[in-house]
Amino acid sequence: MSGQSKGNTFKAIFGPGLLFAATSVGVSHIIQSTRAGAEFGLGILLTVLLVNVIKYPAFQFGTQYSLSTGTTLLQGYRNIGKWAVLSFLIVNLLVMPVVFAALSLATSGVIIVVTGTSLSTAILSPLLLLSCVALLQFGGYAILEKVVKILVILFTGLTFIATGNALMTPGVFSSFTAFPTNVSLPSLFFIVAFVGWMPTGLEASVWQSTWTLKKARQKPDAVGRGQFRLDFNIGYVGTTLLAFCFIILGTALMHNTGDQFPASAPAFIAQVIKLYSSSIGEWCVPLIGLCTFAVLFSTVITVIDGFPRALMTATERLWQDEAPWQQDHQQKGMLYLCFMIGGCIGAYLLVMFWTASFKMFIDFATTVSFVFAPVLAYLNHRAMHSIEVPVEDRPKGVVNMVSLVAIVVLTLFASYYFYLKAIN
Repeated sequence: MSGQSKGNTFKAIFGPGLLFAATSVGVSHIIQSTRAGAEFGLGILLTVLLVNVIKYPAFQFGTQYSLSTGTTLLQGYRNIGKWAVLSFLIVNLLVMPVVFAALSLATSGVIIVVTGTSLSTAILSPLLLLSCVALLQFGGYAILEKVVKILVILFTGLTFIATGNALMTPGVFSSFTAFPTNVSLPSLFFIVAFVGWMPTGLEASVWQSTWTLKKARQKPDAVGRGQFRLDFNIGYVGTTLLAFCFIILGTALMHNTGDQFPASAPAFIAQVIKLYSSSIGEWCVPLIGLCTFAVLFSTVITVIDGFPRALMTATERLWQDEAPWQQDHQQKGMLYLCFMIGGCIGAYLLVMFWTASFKMFIDFATTVSFVFAPVLAYLNHRAMHSIEVPVEDRPKGVVNMVSLVAIVVLTLFASYYFYLKAIN
C-alpha cells in the first residue's frame, strides 16, 4: 500500500476518534476540568493523568472488540449474560435525560452570552434539542460536521495559546502537589464527579464500538485496523492534553482568588469565556464564544446520537445475537427515534421542573458514571478475553495489567464513595 493510499485510507476512517473527543471535551473539560483547576490548582493534574491511563484499556477495547469480532461490545455483554446488557440499558436510561439537560443548558448558556438574547435557557434548551434531532434525522449533520471541525481546531488552538499565557502567571506552579490536599467532604464528592467523566463516561466505549463498525462496514486488513487504533489514540491523547489546559486555566485565573463559578448555565459559561479574555485579550471573546458553541453543540449532537444508538442496540441484544459485520443493527429505526425523543422529553422536564443548579445537573450525571465505571471496566475486560475474540487480539502485557488495575481501583473508590455517603 502506497503512502498516498495509506493517507487516503486514514482520512476515510478518521471519525470515531473525533466523535470520542467531541463527547469528552464538552462536559469533562470545559466545565469540570476548569472547576477542578479553580478548586484544587495543579494538585489535580496527576490525578487526571492517572485516571486517563487506567481507563485507557476499557475505552480502547470498544474499538478493538469491534475490529476483532465485527460486533459491538453489547454483543460481548450478551455473551457474558443478559444481565450485563440489562444493567447497561437501565443505567443509560437513567443518565440519558440528565446528560441531555445538562449539555443543552450549557450550550444555551453560550448562545445567551454570545448573542445577548433575552430568551431563557428554558426556551433555548428544547429548541436546541429539537434542532439536533432534526439534523440527525435528515442528514444535515454531514455539512455541519465540516464546519464544526474547523471551529474545533480554532478552539483547540486558542485554548493552547490561553494556556501558554496562563502558565506565565506569577505563582501558578506554587499550587502543584502530587495529589489534592486538605480535601473537604464536598470537595471529595466533586472529585468523584470529576473523575466519573474523565475523559468521559465509560459507557462511551460502547458508543465507540458502534461508531467503529459504522465506519468500517467490513473487516479491515492489518493496516486498516492499525489506522483505526491510531484514530482512537489521537482522540484520546488530545482530550487528555485539553483537560490539562483547562485545569491550568482554572488554576491560573481562579485558584485562591475567592472567585466561584456561578450556579446558572449562562453565568457559568460567561465565567469560562472570561478566562480566555483574561489570558489572551478581549479581542478573542466573539471568536472563543463561537468556538465554545461549536464544541458544545458537537457534544450535544454526539450524545443525542450515541445514547439512543447504544440503547437501541442494547434492546436488540436482549432478544437476539448480532451477526458479525452485519449492517442492519447500525440503521436508525423507530426504536432509535423513540429513545432519542424520550431522552429529549425527559431533559425538557428536568429543565422545566428541577430547580437544582446547573453544576448539580453535571455532578449527578458524572457521579452515576463513576459508580458504574467498575462494572463496565469488568465487562469490557471480560468481553476482550472471551472465545469470540481471536487469541492474537486479546489484551496482553501492560494493557492487560492496566485493565485489571483499573477494575480494582475503580471498585475500591466506588465502594469508598458509597461508604462516605452511608455515614454522612
